[in-house]
Amino acid sequence: MKNIQKIFLFGFLLLASLLLSPTFSKAATTVSTEDDLITAITNAGQNDVIELGADIQLTKPLGITNKTITIDGKGHTVSKSPVSWTPDGSNATLITAGLSGTKLTLKNMVLKDSQKYGVQSYDGAYVILDGITISNCAFGGVLVNAGTVEVRDLNLYRNGGTSNNGIEIAKGNGIYASDNDPKLVMNGSLKSTETENVIYLAINDQLSDFEVENTETSENKIFAQGNTVVVTDKNNNILYTSNENSKAKIEGETFVENVIVTIQLNEQSITMSVIPQTVLTSEQVTEKINLETLGLSNYTLDGFFADPEFKTAFDFNTPITANTTIYTKLKLKETTTPSTTDNKDTTPKTGVTNYVGLALFVMAVSTISLVNLRKKEF
Repeated sequence: MKNIQKIFLFGFLLLASLLLSPTFSKAATTVSTEDDLITAITNAGQNDVIELGADIQLTKPLGITNKTITIDGKGHTVSKSPVSWTPDGSNATLITAGLSGTKLTLKNMVLKDSQKYGVQSYDGAYVILDGITISNCAFGGVLVNAGTVEVRDLNLYRNGGTSNNGIEIAKGNGIYASDNDPKLVMNGSLKSTETENVIYLAINDQLSDFEVENTETSENKIFAQGNTVVVTDKNNNILYTSNENSKAKIEGETFVENVIVTIQLNEQSITMSVIPQTVLTSEQVTEKINLETLGLSNYTLDGFFADPEFKTAFDFNTPITANTTIYTKLKLKETTTPSTTDNKDTTPKTGVTNYVGLALFVMAVSTISLVNLRKKEF
């Protein structure tokens, strides 16, 4: 009986250790040639990581289908071979993730010199771009071709032929019957050396529906604005505006312009631009005010109000949804009146005059003493 109990206890402890111990992922596979990269992708299991050990020049497009993998470039470059390059039919993009069920994460690499695009998300595939730089690709930097692209950290240089083309939103004629539509998710930072067509809505294909999405913490965000989309910075200022496509229905958040908050101080004012629904604090307003610069250094702040008569205190708990004025009450500093008390200096003087008087006094005393001394002698 005791042996059975021991066996049961051992089995229980073993099972508990397996359940509670951390999950160890397989070591990343490091590759340094095109052939090794293709082999690693072919043999990769779900959630495997492939790392580049050197720059790689591709002689043909690289395709990933029905896998969830990460390719970490470790700062290396993937480019089209200038010597030998064979497109895959109409596909001449460097890296393509294709079909639903495919999830590709590209990290820490440079994509450049493609015959068409640097990377493509095709027909339902999901691509994450994290620490990616794309330049000198003949058609564009990124093609969102009825797939999804999530931007975490993307740096775009000039891509495209006669005009720049950063991220192209499309649904190719070859997949017009697909139920998948393109989607762009902003989840971090998007930077571009160019301002034209950083986002480009394809015109001559089957694009009819396009979705934009933002994560709450994303530095840059993308919004629908009529028949265009705009990319904003963290302060809701527009950085890039796409071309117009009247045939494309854009779903997602709609851009709302910033509202202006005016801080009124006597006859002077300060303005600040804030995102709608912002809840300001009195500390934020105070930081905007420099009384010395405004020529009001003889005043101190004495409260913020919603009316010029200073009857109603400004409510810092209510979100700001429209242009707003905050009236600042100023208080004149108290002036210090000079003292009128006669503080006569009673300290004995030590100037030359006093020395002369002292000398005369000593001489007089000495003379009297001498006279008295002589009288005693007689």
